[in-house]
Amino acid sequence: MKMYRWNESGIFFGEIEVDPAGAMPLRSTPTAPPKLTGTQVARWTGSGWEKLASAPVPGPSAEPDWLSLIAARRYQAEIGGIELAGLPIATDDRSKLLINGAAARAARDSGYTLKWKTEEGFIDLPADQVLAMADAVADHVQACFDREAELQAAVADGSITAEMLEQGWP
Repeated sequence: MKMYRWNESGIFFGEIEVDPAGAMPLRSTPTAPPKLTGTQVARWTGSGWEKLASAPVPGPSAEPDWLSLIAARRYQAEIGGIELAGLPIATDDRSKLLINGAAARAARDSGYTLKWKTEEGFIDLPADQVLAMADAVADHVQACFDREAELQAAVADGSITAEMLEQGWP
């Protein structure tokens, strides 16, 4: 089930797939935000989404919502894709599900061959390459969460800077 997330200011920052039987993540809703253009952002009001012309700018004395900014940046890096042996691999939530499903099949059947769609057309990936692709995607996702944890530690010890938010992502 797809959930749409917002930060402490109510600003939409991403979507995640969750188990419908599980708990609803903090600051999330199954209601999709509206389509946005240009500098528009969506803000959760508590009962629905509203469009704003642009993101509200915190006052000069306001401390940034570092945890939300870090989580949004991690998600951006996580779904940004990777390259494996010259082949671009999408890492958006749907692609990760498809890759993990193919890897489960490849783990059960070493003779399995996957027809994988690329920008140039379909290619055949044997089971060992499917597993290598799944491992590379999992390593990428874990590296994104590792960087998020490092930045959260910098928030906790007071050493976080705006520059750090853009550094160190896989």
